[in-house]
Amino acid sequence: MFLYLLITCAIVGVVALATIVLRRFNNRQVRQDRLWFGYQQHMNELREASPEAELATVARVYQRAGSGAKAVIVWQRTGVEQDSWFEGASPGPGDLLLLRGSPGWGPDAASPNVFYVAPGQVLSSMTVEAQEAAARHQHRLAATGVTP
Repeated sequence: MFLYLLITCAIVGVVALATIVLRRFNNRQVRQDRLWFGYQQHMNELREASPEAELATVARVYQRAGSGAKAVIVWQRTGVEQDSWFEGASPGPGDLLLLRGSPGWGPDAASPNVFYVAPGQVLSSMTVEAQEAAARHQHRLAATGVTP
C-alpha cells in the first residue's frame, strides 16, 4: 500500500512539474511572438516614414562572397523579382528586409537592372522564424477578436 501511494505521488509530481514547465515555455513563446509582432509593426512604420525605403523578401541567395552576396529579392508592394548585390551583407532566403539602394548595371549577369545595397542600406530585417512568430501572434489576436 505504501509503495502504491509513493508511486502515485511520484506520478502526480512529474505531471505537475511537466505542466509548469510547458506553461512557462508557452508563456515565453507568446511573449517572444508579441515582441516580433511589434518589431514587424515598427518595420512598417519605418517604411512609411522613409519613402525611399521599400520592403523586400529574399527569394534566394545564389552566390556568397567575403565582400557580400548576390540574391534575388521580391519587392513586397509589386511582387516583382530583381537581382541584387548586398555589399558587406549576407541575407538568408526568406528574410524580410527594409532596403534603400540603387539600380545599376550588373556586369556578371549582363543585366541593366541590378539593385545595389551598400553597407547601412539594410535599415531593418526579419528572419523567417521572426516572421512566423509575428504571424502566430497576429493569428492569436485574430482568434480572440483583438485588432492590432
